[in-house]
Amino acid sequence: METKLNRIKEDLEEFMKYTSTPGKGITRSSYSKEDTLAKNYLINEMKKIGLTVYEDGLGTLFGRKEGTLKDAPVVMFGSHYDSVVNGGAFDGQAGTISALEVMRTLVENNYQNDYPLELICMNAEEGATFGPSTGVSNSRAMVGTLTYEELNTVKNRFGQTKLEAMKEYGLVPDLEKAKRAPGSIKNFVELHVEQGPVLDRENIEIGLISYLAGIGRYTFRFHGLTADSTAPMSSRKDALVPASEFVVRFNEEINKLGDEVTGMVGRLDVTPNSNQFVPELVEGKIEIRTFSREICEKINFKELIVNLLESISTKYDMKYELEEIRRVNYPNPTPPSIMCAKNVKKMESICDELGYSHVIINNGTGHDSMIMTDFCDTNMIYVPSRNNGVSHCPEEWTDFEDIHKGANVLLHLIMDLSKKGD
Repeated sequence: METKLNRIKEDLEEFMKYTSTPGKGITRSSYSKEDTLAKNYLINEMKKIGLTVYEDGLGTLFGRKEGTLKDAPVVMFGSHYDSVVNGGAFDGQAGTISALEVMRTLVENNYQNDYPLELICMNAEEGATFGPSTGVSNSRAMVGTLTYEELNTVKNRFGQTKLEAMKEYGLVPDLEKAKRAPGSIKNFVELHVEQGPVLDRENIEIGLISYLAGIGRYTFRFHGLTADSTAPMSSRKDALVPASEFVVRFNEEINKLGDEVTGMVGRLDVTPNSNQFVPELVEGKIEIRTFSREICEKINFKELIVNLLESISTKYDMKYELEEIRRVNYPNPTPPSIMCAKNVKKMESICDELGYSHVIINNGTGHDSMIMTDFCDTNMIYVPSRNNGVSHCPEEWTDFEDIHKGANVLLHLIMDLSKKGD
């Protein structure tokens, strides 16, 4: 049994039309007109193959194929179809369309699954719409960690709260209705483009994930005083000087912790950003990635950052601020998300049987799968990102043939997971 390349290509090319920025990448924000167009397309395609189509209390779209087992937990697979502003045509969408094609293939081959199957299509994965702490909303709603407080607080680039945008979209959220009971999902599987260069660089067809690194994000600010470049050095309050020292010392502290964690200051915004004036404000963005649960339990990263800021601020007699960028009910940084090892082994065997080269990849960005790992057995499949792995931009590209191969791996894994005795 095999998925069809031509249908995957046609679906993705159709999805490329659903953008508010034609010619400037894909912009399909949550709860937008483009979101509605994409959702309607998916609904029509799922109805064509006889799936039971429904939405949960957050507007997440599902297509269900019943199995021989009644009241059994579901095998769920799919991805998201929203995008960042001026994003690419494959991030999320490749996984959604692959899952749709897997369902088509199973139906047209009269495949009899024992466990019920559910295709999941999510429209609120990207944190870019309402801020970096607000992503993966569909999966967080399913596991019960999304809150009404967030819906009433966070805003998009148009100044709408998430709740206001939902209501304009025609959705009155019911978080209790969106929540899944423990044990109701047997497996969650997501195919995604790599968003990195490894598979393309090494000419490998399939990436299999054993864990996704945890993420921690913080914003710090140093407040100085602006002055002309002629101001005496002894009178200056140059905010860039303590910020620069923080960058160096933070790097030194993270280096001491070994390979279980990485960290950096990846962005500095300087005000005024001019060679003629002393900087009065510097804002920096910190990103931490954790690769073991032990490091999260052993190190208090916020305390580490605060101690450095306190020391530097005292040295330069300069005020500082620190802001955590975190999701409600989640630690900062989060621990790594561990995939189901048994199913990684199964996918290795599937790749071997299909003749696809494969490798274990454990780097990568955040996905809905990272939310699901503590709720049910979860796995991810990566397919190559071309153009040196760039993503979230118009240059993002994955060959349709690569997505087809990933869809075939997904198909055979779903067939395996859907049978009694797994």
